[in-house]
Amino acid sequence: MYDVISLPAGTTQVTIERYLVHAHPHPRPYRPARLARLIALRQSGGVMHRLYRTEREIVLSPHEALAPQVQRLSFSQQERVLAYIEERRASFGFDEGEEYKFYLLEVAYELRHLPRTDRPIRAHTYYQLDELLSGRPLVLRARS
Repeated sequence: MYDVISLPAGTTQVTIERYLVHAHPHPRPYRPARLARLIALRQSGGVMHRLYRTEREIVLSPHEALAPQVQRLSFSQQERVLAYIEERRASFGFDEGEEYKFYLLEVAYELRHLPRTDRPIRAHTYYQLDELLSGRPLVLRARS
């Protein structure tokens, strides 16, 4: 089992951090985390500098009217999601006709030692929380 899912953030990293929102096409074959729903976003070189707790998850169709889809979110959550979608449309974009799963995030841990993967990883991967908090610069992925 594992505690943290680690995702490559790529060009969306700045937008994710600005609004504390992450999205990916839905569905994806991610296994749910065992304890808290923690997410680590990887920068280029596999560096991780924060762990995020999932505040809320919602599946939306970004190419359809958004107001009715986000009604069940709080006003501040709606603002964050809508601003994220607007900025991402202008830069990275969304695949036409797909639904996306949106994660509303909150910072759970600052990783001041900036752990990184032992090699480039293009896809999602999993970690134990104690491995990411160990203080080691290179971290090992969790075994299935």
